[in-house]
Amino acid sequence: MSTGTLDRASSTVPASSRVAAFVDRRIGWILVLPTAAAVVLVCIFPLIQAVQISFQDNKLRNPSPQFIGLDNYQALLSDPAVWHSLWISAVFVGLSVLFSYVIGLGLAVLLNRPMRGRGLVRAAIIIPWAVPAFVAALVWAWMYNDQFGIINSMLNDVGVDNPPTWLDQTWALLSLIVVMVWKSFPFQFVMLLAGLQSIPKELYESASVDGAGKWRQFFSITLPMLRPVSSIAILLAAINAFHYFPIPWIMTQGGPSKATDVIPVATYNIAFNAGDLGYGSAAAVFMFLVILLAALPFLRSYYRELKQS
Repeated sequence: MSTGTLDRASSTVPASSRVAAFVDRRIGWILVLPTAAAVVLVCIFPLIQAVQISFQDNKLRNPSPQFIGLDNYQALLSDPAVWHSLWISAVFVGLSVLFSYVIGLGLAVLLNRPMRGRGLVRAAIIIPWAVPAFVAALVWAWMYNDQFGIINSMLNDVGVDNPPTWLDQTWALLSLIVVMVWKSFPFQFVMLLAGLQSIPKELYESASVDGAGKWRQFFSITLPMLRPVSSIAILLAAINAFHYFPIPWIMTQGGPSKATDVIPVATYNIAFNAGDLGYGSAAAVFMFLVILLAALPFLRSYYRELKQS
């Protein structure tokens, strides 16, 4: 009797209630599904296609690509130009991430304190990050121009008779690093400022009572507490700089004499200017693997810090 009553009660539950219960149980997956589909469409599918093309003799002038196995990767690993591009990319990424982190951290510490106009300064710092990359590249290329650029004009005004040609073989890579630092330090600033605001003030108060000065507090409290945020900020900035294409391409196109031939520019030149899609795809897959291997230590450090905290 009781079993029949329960069966009748469950059968009389409205269908809309059952749907609502299903949605409640699966709401997380339902909300993530559109983003996951976009990631598959924009990231995963092109990656699979690039891997497929990397195993082919696929040239723009060849209408029938042929499978050649690992030949493109063997040629890639024995190509001095590829290792040169990898070295240029390492210098570009390492210095740009280092200086953008230091500048972002310094500004975050400074603007985390109460001061007049702090909100306005914070908003102004975000401007370089918001400027489109191609606009930033064109403006900086004009500023670096050795004939009518504002930088050399200012140097002439202060008595420098022969200012450098900023985009020549000697200075081009350093000039691109300066632009990349200018473009990326606001991201570091935002991440680190959020991390600073999450540090309990009681830690600093206790340290002050114990007689610790500002520098001691910075190295004993601030930096250790910022390690998880710093790991993610440095990782994301490094990934962004490693595959960053617009500024190097618009300003120098890898020149002069391949002085700024970073991996993304080299890959573009191989695939589209030289017309070798197979070799260019192998270079792109190689770049992806380098980024992945470089990211693993940062991710391991990040999860270790999370477990400890």
